[in-house]
Amino acid sequence: MKTMHATLCAAAALALAAAPASAASRSGDAHPFGLGIMLGSPTGLTGKLYLGGKPFALQMGIGAVEDLNNDDFDDDGWQVHVDVVWHPAVLARQPAFTLPFYVGVGGRIAEDDDYYRINGTVYNDEDTFLGVRVPFGLLMDFNRVPLDIFFELALVVDVVEFEDSFEPYDDDPPNVGFNGGVGLRYYF
Repeated sequence: MKTMHATLCAAAALALAAAPASAASRSGDAHPFGLGIMLGSPTGLTGKLYLGGKPFALQMGIGAVEDLNNDDFDDDGWQVHVDVVWHPAVLARQPAFTLPFYVGVGGRIAEDDDYYRINGTVYNDEDTFLGVRVPFGLLMDFNRVPLDIFFELALVVDVVEFEDSFEPYDDDPPNVGFNGGVGLRYYF
């Protein structure tokens, strides 16, 4: 199962790197695709591809997350997400940068590894989640260099949970939580 997840993660990373450039550009220049890092939940790689018009983009991420179940056990895992985001307005426009805010909707697949102890025995439980993300944030888009910095918070609702055997597990209500963090992207 770990091999399948590693292959899935590698395929997602290759798709991010090989994303075709569109005729549209970020903030009017010739750099529509950005790749960088994000810190928070998840912590890992991020990518952004501006689509046919300036206000729309695909935003992607792959990285490590903690405590997917919001319980008292030791949870570590990973997440892959893709969101369609819209930049409806610019809050500030300066010679050095523009500051739009954005909202969006997308999906995620995540896995957590639970390690817990009952009567001295350590158990490992791996669960996979499919869910919906609703991100919103601020983007500082630098005009003189092909960089941006973003601050994001995303509502996450996991609607499907698979246990180790990949059979749907429906005893619990949907897992509702937040992703959040900061990131930096360089545009090519």
